Amino acid sequence: MISLIQITDPHLTENKKTEVRSWNTLSSFQRTVDCIKTNENPDFILVSGDISEDGTKKSYVAYQKGIERFEKPVFTILGNHDNHKNFHAVFGTKFSSVEKITLSESWLIITIDSTSMNKESGHITKQQMHSLRKLIANNKDKSLVICLHHQPIKMGFWIDQVGLENSDQFIASIANQSNVKAVVWGHVHHESESALGSIKMLSTPSTCYQFCGNAEKPDTNKPGYRKIKLFKSGKLETKVVRID
Repeated sequence: MISLIQITDPHLTENKKTEVRSWNTLSSFQRTVDCIKTNENPDFILVSGDISEDGTKKSYVAYQKGIERFEKPVFTILGNHDNHKNFHAVFGTKFSSVEKITLSESWLIITIDSTSMNKESGHITKQQMHSLRKLIANNKDKSLVICLHHQPIKMGFWIDQVGLENSDQFIASIANQSNVKAVVWGHVHHESESALGSIKMLSTPSTCYQFCGNAEKPDTNKPGYRKIKLFKSGKLETKVVRID
């Protein structure tokens, strides 16, 4: 069994004291890391975008210091608030548009960069879609988790205005693919679990403020993270943990 933890949308800033929507995002990110370090023993950490609120190098340095505490492999994708150039400057690695990550002989993660230049909403290019379909087709003997930043399905509140623009094409690419076990995303600062056939469709709370139906003020739900257990049989179990 593989233990995977997803965290998302830390929205860190250049100034450690800056508040975003009345939240000190660095403090809540650090509390999330503390909680995971104390209570969990994951094999891998998956972080699904909006690492930074302002895209600054200092915000990525703060993120780097935080995830180093895990002392475990951390896979990061970027969101619409992130700055690819500054992320690369801090981490020294370029962010692939589509990447296959091998967790074990039986499990893979496919990450997709759904960001679109200077837009809050997301888009997956034709080339990315081709690469995704090829990876699904070439790994029929594996179990796959797909991760992107933007939501590929409707959430039922205002965040749907800035979701994945070509979600229909994405859904068509994964529908009825028995090796795709789950799709996970960030962006929505909201917990949800639904199904597309046999595929689990999972959104995860932010490590800071949460969203709900009211666009003007954050949800009162606490920050959180998602635990995912991956079994050799292809079975997947998941739950969200909230932190104080």
